[in-house]
Amino acid sequence: AHQVVEDGYEFFAGRRLVTLFSAPNYCGEFDNAGGMISVDENLMCSFQILKPSSRAARFANRGNQQQQGGVPGQNGMPPGN
Repeated sequence: AHQVVEDGYEFFAGRRLVTLFSAPNYCGEFDNAGGMISVDENLMCSFQILKPSSRAARFANRGNQQQQGGVPGQNGMPPGN
């Protein structure tokens, strides 16, 4: 299923299942965190949280991308520039 969760992950069903959502600031519309899960050989789960960027930082970044001629990964512009 595809479900945005506020903190990047959320347990349910008596902590037997977990929803993991890896996209912080989903579609620029949500202020959600993203999450990553690691499972070791003993089935111990650990989580890393990808905190959402601030709204001001997102808009500043968009302005810089437009001034540089596009969005990284599109229109021939390499990702990460």
